Amino acid sequence: MPPIRHILLPLFFTLRTTEVPVRLIRATTCRWITRFDVYPGFVIKNPICCFFCYLFRMGNKTHGRPIYTAPKRRNENDADVSYFDVSKSHQETIQSEILEKTGRTETLPHRISNAAHSLASQFFEEVGNTFKTDCKKGCSYCCYQPATAFPFEAIRIAQVLKSSLSEIELESLKEKMKARVNEFKGSSVRKQLNNKTACPLLSNDQCSVYENRPLTCRMAHSFSVKRCRMSFQKDRSKVQVPMSLELLTGISGIIEGAFEELPKKKLDGNLYELCSVVLVALSDSNAALKWANGDHSVFKGCIKDDT
Repeated sequence: MPPIRHILLPLFFTLRTTEVPVRLIRATTCRWITRFDVYPGFVIKNPICCFFCYLFRMGNKTHGRPIYTAPKRRNENDADVSYFDVSKSHQETIQSEILEKTGRTETLPHRISNAAHSLASQFFEEVGNTFKTDCKKGCSYCCYQPATAFPFEAIRIAQVLKSSLSEIELESLKEKMKARVNEFKGSSVRKQLNNKTACPLLSNDQCSVYENRPLTCRMAHSFSVKRCRMSFQKDRSKVQVPMSLELLTGISGIIEGAFEELPKKKLDGNLYELCSVVLVALSDSNAALKWANGDHSVFKGCIKDDT
């Protein structure tokens, strides 16, 4: 009988270069972490689990584990806090400062939207640039699923569309959005997750409002375009796309900061299906002022996010 190393070593290198055994091992030794499919060894509690994840991590050559920067501290005396807490705190502070300086005017939603998106962009520059995703211009697999937005984001997007599109183009876009909203009748955002209809704001595989895209869209990223393609072609719930827990929690903190704090200021802080909320912002010329003054009836008929 040959030495055991002559059997194990070829097996080890075979497993390192194949995908099916990897999924099997990851599913059995690291089941708790595969829900998000974040990089192996990222937050490992079990040393045995860490060992297997290291040996059999998927995509070793093209998706090596990134080196992340440490979370920032609020001040020198504070313990390290998560990206979620930092982002949430920044968003809450920014919102309060803008409301205090601007007041409840029609510019309020635009200022909050710009500030939130700037905060997200800054986070990507400081944290997201430390590793490389597979996302490229023209890759739009994530745009073939339901998207959601805050009212202040929808108001900002509506203003951009009105200023950049002709009257004919705007009416054509509205019709596409109405068709998209009709797909949700008797359904919900959660139930439509496998709906592969393209976002009406997608043009030539590029987002037409990219600089003003919602926070939920800014969370979309991937370390494997192959997985994105599989997710698009198959049932999304059965295909795991490798993503960064750092980016997810960081942007989630900004979203949570708006979701929790805006209602305390008597402002609508709900997330709505993108097309339904943008349509209202396009049709009601006073939507910005009404929202700023706490009128919750403006977007009452929109489809709420239930994910």
